Amino acid sequence: MATNANSLSLLRAIIRELRHVYGKGLYQSPSYLYMKDQFHKSSVTSEKYCRSKTDLQYQAMTYLTFLQSSRLLQEVTDMYKGAGERSIEASAELVGLKLPKNHVPET
Repeated sequence: MATNANSLSLLRAIIRELRHVYGKGLYQSPSYLYMKDQFHKSSVTSEKYCRSKTDLQYQAMTYLTFLQSSRLLQEVTDMYKGAGERSIEASAELVGLKLPKNHVPET
C-alpha cells in the first residue's frame, strides 16, 4: 500500500473505527501498532512480499468492514436488547392501555 490518497484515507478510517473500540488507549493498543507497522512496511515497496498492491488494500478494506460491522452490531444489540420480564403496568403501557388504580380502603 503505497502512500497514496486511497491508502491514507483507508488508514484513517481504520484508526477512526479503532478509536471506537479502544478510546483513549488507542495509540498503545496492539491493533493500532500492528496496522501502523504494516502500512509503513508496505510503503517502502509494495512488492516486497510478492503480493500486489491491491492485495494489501483488500485486506485493509476487509478489516475496516469487520470493525464497522462489529460496531454497528453492538449499537443494534444495545438498542433492541430485551430488558427481561416486564411488569403488568409496563406491558399495558406498551400497547397504549392504562391499568385502573388499586382501591385502598380508608381506615
